[in-house]
Order: sequence, then C-alpha cells, then structure tokens
Amino acid sequence: MILETLFTMALFITGGYVIDTRLGLHRYNNEDYKEISLLRNKDSIYKHCIRHSRLENIKKIKSYRSNVDNGGMVTKYKIHDPYPHQDTPGQDTFNSQRINH
Repeated sequence: MILETLFTMALFITGGYVIDTRLGLHRYNNEDYKEISLLRNKDSIYKHCIRHSRLENIKKIKSYRSNVDNGGMVTKYKIHDPYPHQDTPGQDTFNSQRINH
C-alpha cells in the first residue's frame, strides 16, 4: 500500500512523462508508466508511447555515482524505436513522366 501511494504521487508529479538519455520526452498511460517505473536494473520492456504514437523499447539503467550529490543513485531510461524507419521503394516518377517518342 505504501508502494502504491508512492507510485501515485510520482505519477501525479510527472504526469506519465519519461525523459530518456537523449533528453527526449515520452508519455505513457498510467499502467504502462507503473510497469516502467517498477522495472529492474538493465531490464527492458516494449510500451506504446502516447506522444509519438508508436511502440518503443524502454531500458532502465541505474548507476551509483560518487560525484552526484555526495553519492547517490541515478536512474536513466534508454528509449528507442524497435522498428526504425525504413524507406519503401516508391514509384519511379522520373521514368513515368518521360514521353517516349
């Protein structure tokens, strides 16, 4: 119950937004945000980003740094598109516009 209360406060503060390692902003629904926040270190999950309207792979990376606030844990999210944009071959407009005489 305490964990659920902490999660609800975190969701209220962030609004379901996650910032990735390249400072990109991503938004997920409440259930997906909960699953992302409960990931273990170096685990990944596929979730639908509301902001980008696509499926994304999210990897949680926790590290302990001695130079951050006199030591502490830093959590980062590495997010990328599992299906990068691929050009599909289109119609050859140059040859179709040529007039054969």
